[in-house]
Amino acid sequence: MEATINGIKMSWEEAGTRGSGPTVLLVHGFPLSRVMWRPQLATGSLGDAAHLIAPDLRGHGGTEAPPGPYAMDDFAADLRALLDHLGIARVVYCGLSMGGYIGFAFVRRSPERLRGLILADTRAGADGAEARAAREDLARLVEREGSAAAADRLLPRYVAPATRDGRPDLMADLRAMIAGTPPAGLAGAARGLAARPDSTDTLPRIAVPTAIVVGAEDELTPPAEAERLHAAIPGSTLSVIAGAGHLANLEQPAPFNAAVRTLLARVGS
Repeated sequence: MEATINGIKMSWEEAGTRGSGPTVLLVHGFPLSRVMWRPQLATGSLGDAAHLIAPDLRGHGGTEAPPGPYAMDDFAADLRALLDHLGIARVVYCGLSMGGYIGFAFVRRSPERLRGLILADTRAGADGAEARAAREDLARLVEREGSAAAADRLLPRYVAPATRDGRPDLMADLRAMIAGTPPAGLAGAARGLAARPDSTDTLPRIAVPTAIVVGAEDELTPPAEAERLHAAIPGSTLSVIAGAGHLANLEQPAPFNAAVRTLLARVGS
């Protein structure tokens, strides 16, 4: 589906039936697209328990790439505008990695729009100086050489070793997602990520049922980061998924989907 949302052309995909359960907003990581949610959108996965919406964020997938940088608040404003366009009042927000960072902005901007929250393979802290420099270097790389040049740098740390060595199909899909991200979009998001605020103070203010999910082999946002979220968010649950790295929903979709279903049961219909 496609429409002009918050001044930009935005693309998204839906699954399940509205009214069949809570609406789940699936927010992808950097620099991927809604395609990363295919194991959740697939028939027989979650559609019997929820109405699912998976947008392409600005600058990613089929959504327009305006000039950056893209603040996390920009992404959160786009998502709220999409919900307004669709006439959806409240959602269970599910964000992975950058999607989690945007989730913290959504909590601050639009807490009344939330029924529940799923934070996957993410952290609350801001980037340090080294990480900010690396993001700027990545932005300049793709501006010079295109988005495909980012894949070799990013992919080795995105997945568990068993996934990297034993799932060539998945690795090819990930490479295609990164290569398909417009260079302006990848650079805009990288610079926005570098400038994002620390969200640690936001965590105790989260007042909806919250599930935290992390791959046991996640190098980028390891289980220790998930444990910090769990300790700070009242009433939250924590699921550590064996055999998964930073992209737990893709590497191990069955336990990831089970964690989503458990959170949906807490939220209710």
